[in-house]
Amino acid sequence: MLILILVVLAIHELGHLIGGFSRGMRFLLFIVGPFQWIKTSDGIRFSLVFNLGSFGGLAAALPDPDREFSPQMKRLVIGGPLASVLLTIVCVSIGMLLPGKAGFYFYFVGGFSFLIFLVTAIPFRAGGFMSDGMQLLELMRGGIGVEERQTIINLMMQSMAGTRPRDLDQNVIDRMLQFESLDPMRQVIARFYAYLSKADRGEQQPASRHIEWLEQHIEQYPQGFRQSLTLEICLHYILQGKLEDAVHWMKMSAGGIVDESRRALVEAELALLENDKPRAGKALARARKHIARSYDNGMRIMTEDQLRKIDERLSA
Repeated sequence: MLILILVVLAIHELGHLIGGFSRGMRFLLFIVGPFQWIKTSDGIRFSLVFNLGSFGGLAAALPDPDREFSPQMKRLVIGGPLASVLLTIVCVSIGMLLPGKAGFYFYFVGGFSFLIFLVTAIPFRAGGFMSDGMQLLELMRGGIGVEERQTIINLMMQSMAGTRPRDLDQNVIDRMLQFESLDPMRQVIARFYAYLSKADRGEQQPASRHIEWLEQHIEQYPQGFRQSLTLEICLHYILQGKLEDAVHWMKMSAGGIVDESRRALVEAELALLENDKPRAGKALARARKHIARSYDNGMRIMTEDQLRKIDERLSA
């Protein structure tokens, strides 16, 4: 039964991807249960992720910047519920033709697929996420919601294409900070990019202000994904020499979907703060092992620079 549930979830998420691909979008992420495929600088990598925040399923694709934004996103969003409806029709039709247990299994898959359709198609917000139905409504309405989504995705694509945080377009970041969004996730993302940009430039005072804001609003970001943010908060306090705060945020960063090279980097910095050079050396080696699997090339460039500085301190 668990396998059948995962199959239903996989088909829903594949529907999203196929919808996006039909409009020229590019693969980024596919998660079903504990199974994850993600596009990295080293190709598409598979891994196991045991995290309740994404256990149901998740699919993501990047838009083609040379095509109109909304039609691509609409096709991506609609693809999931449409795949669930088609699976329901096929399985119920086959179930009607088969007797006994075989028919029951097809009825089960069809019924569960219809439930997934209902849950995703009904417009609502929950835990920082918008349902497919809510996203489609926003895209159909247009206006500021679509502008916010497009601005954030464009900035993400800049970073993933290899623009280091300190070199990201500051005007775009400032515009993101002025968003009056109803979506708390976008507010957090805007503030996070603002922090990364300032921290990478060495502008500690504004970086600290952004960190304070993130600490107060971290619950607005979904569990399972917020670990990427809490790791950076931890790193901020490590570099400030505040061990107690750093340890607290390191505990908050356990699990989740994160860049493992960033996690290992933070562990190395924490070990150095605790004057444990052997542990720092092991964490540094682990960070270098994972750096090629980073999906964000801009962050990878910053990470490589930070790793070099840790190596210099270890060698001194």
